[in-house]
Amino acid sequence: MSTPSESNNNTINTKSQPNTVSSTSLVLYTSYLQCLTPPPPPLPLTSSISLPSSPASFNEDKPIEKYYKKEKQILVEFDQIVKDIRFQLTEQLKCLEQRIDTQLSILAEIQEYFKRRADVELDYAKNLDNLHKQIGQKHRTQKARRESWILHSIYKLWDTIVQDTRTHVKYHTIMSDVCGKYMYDKFNEIAEDTRRMFAK
Repeated sequence: MSTPSESNNNTINTKSQPNTVSSTSLVLYTSYLQCLTPPPPPLPLTSSISLPSSPASFNEDKPIEKYYKKEKQILVEFDQIVKDIRFQLTEQLKCLEQRIDTQLSILAEIQEYFKRRADVELDYAKNLDNLHKQIGQKHRTQKARRESWILHSIYKLWDTIVQDTRTHVKYHTIMSDVCGKYMYDKFNEIAEDTRRMFAK
């Protein structure tokens, strides 16, 4: 025969068994749902500026800052050097242009001189030739009266002057050709070469 305490224990056990079964089922069902539910999508990566954690990081950035400052200073100095070189080249080109203009002016003056010299030499040669012809014509006209001239020593001087005049006619004719053709053309070539050198 059972006692009242035993009957109470049996009653409690019978009441607690359904609760235990139901809680176990709930845990299993929850685990099952967790398996079926897909995992949440990963959070997007966002760029964030991380501040240096210690003063040592600031010290590490200083060499980079010094490097960029030095590089900027080098670029500024290089730009100044380029400007100075460009200015010097411009001034040198101006000086060269002035020098070329002066040289061309001098060459033109020399050409003009030889052109006029050729005219003068040609005129002088013509005048000497006319003088020589006049002296010869007069000597032939008065040949009978001048037969005794050959006996005098002064005749040698007269004859030398006449022959020298004829020689000077040839000399000044050649000089006129040299000044008017060769020298003028030569200095014209020099002027063209000077212009070509400046153009290069």
